[in-house]
Amino acid sequence: MSKSAKEAMEVTVNGETEAHYTDLAEWAETADVGNDARITKAEAPGAGQSILEAALGSAEAVKRAVGKPSLSAKGTSPSRSLRLSQEMDDQLLARAAVEHRKPSAIMRDALAEYLAKAS
Repeated sequence: MSKSAKEAMEVTVNGETEAHYTDLAEWAETADVGNDARITKAEAPGAGQSILEAALGSAEAVKRAVGKPSLSAKGTSPSRSLRLSQEMDDQLLARAAVEHRKPSAIMRDALAEYLAKAS
């Protein structure tokens, strides 16, 4: 994990929050789930939201912690997929390693450069 990713995950915790986290951890480690217990999918979408909000402190904290950050100014970032030849993928991975970047960042930059030239 990169240093910036670790920094983004760091949370300042006060005594009350620390006690709450300790209580949640103890509950999770000692919950009485019998051998015949049946764990099923929740009935409603987002049923785990309240658990996440309790663990992280707010709906905003859940939003920051879950998923990838948007590349757009607002909302979600559209996603595209493409197929590459093995040779092209090997070159992309090698370039990403040399530049210490993600392959997706290199592909975004290449597309941006192509679109700028095509305009």
